[in-house]
Amino acid sequence: MMSNEEWERKMEFLLNQQAKFDIEMTRIEEAQAATGKKLDRAAEMLSSYTNILFEHIKLTNVEIQELRDSQKLTDKQLRESQEFTYEQIHELSEAQKLTDEQLRKFIAKVDRLTGETQNGSLN
Repeated sequence: MMSNEEWERKMEFLLNQQAKFDIEMTRIEEAQAATGKKLDRAAEMLSSYTNILFEHIKLTNVEIQELRDSQKLTDKQLRESQEFTYEQIHELSEAQKLTDEQLRKFIAKVDRLTGETQNGSLN
């Protein structure tokens, strides 16, 4: 059997162990509370950053759509400009044919009036 003194030492040991355990448990609870606060702040920041990111994505999508629309308009204007240029070239080509024909007639008339022939001799 244990003597009173041994019993008291064991009780004191157990009480000291319990006190150490209680102190350590309090320290762990405080650390857990601090970690919880940090985690809450991180979650708030992440949520805020996510909202900002989504807003930027929306703006970027709008800007991309505006660029697409602008490019379509530019392409249309370029096609119309090219078509107009091709039309003008065709008209100029036809006008040049008429000018050439009239110039040949004029040269022939001048040749008749001056009495020259094609080979440069007189009539």
